[in-house]
Amino acid sequence: MNHSKSLLIAIAAFAVTATGAQAYVGSKVLSRAGFSTEQISALEEARSLRADGELKKARDVLEQAGIDAEAVKQLREAAKAARAAMQAAVEEADYEAFKVAIADTPLADIITTEADFDLFREAHALHRDGDNDAAKEIFDDLGVPEMGAGGGHGRGRGHWGAHPGLSDDQRDALRAARMANDRETVRAILDEAGERDGWGMKDVH
Repeated sequence: MNHSKSLLIAIAAFAVTATGAQAYVGSKVLSRAGFSTEQISALEEARSLRADGELKKARDVLEQAGIDAEAVKQLREAAKAARAAMQAAVEEADYEAFKVAIADTPLADIITTEADFDLFREAHALHRDGDNDAAKEIFDDLGVPEMGAGGGHGRGRGHWGAHPGLSDDQRDALRAARMANDRETVRAILDEAGERDGWGMKDVH
């Protein structure tokens, strides 16, 4: 499917700001995934801008760096692979493997001792068992950011994310556009998905 320019940038903005990518992907992983030094710097700058609430500026930075649909796919695959390695280490209670998996990622500055690792494992177990409040309390105490889409303890995709009429990319783009209060992009996403009638119009207004 060919995406409009606004959709591509919204998807990219979502990808770089989703905590799954933030927590599990460092510069070395991005370099191995095919990102240039300039693009890695752009991703870091966009992440910082998003943290300051400047999502539209973050989108501009991504656009100027050539972050397109293929780059988004690469970012997602890199995050997925890094997260899988981390999760395997958590499930096997293997702290040494965990340190290798999170090297050069933001988590490496958060989970710095085996005691931290044990708490991190406990929080994941609580989340898996459905005790999200208890899991979030531990994550917050550790300083682990909300994990959002991709397997964390956040609020998930939201009411629009579960709609069967949207593709995964469209749901991700819609989430980013809503975060940025970008109604033009919201309309473009819903138009492309044929969802301007019914609930879709409510989401725009």
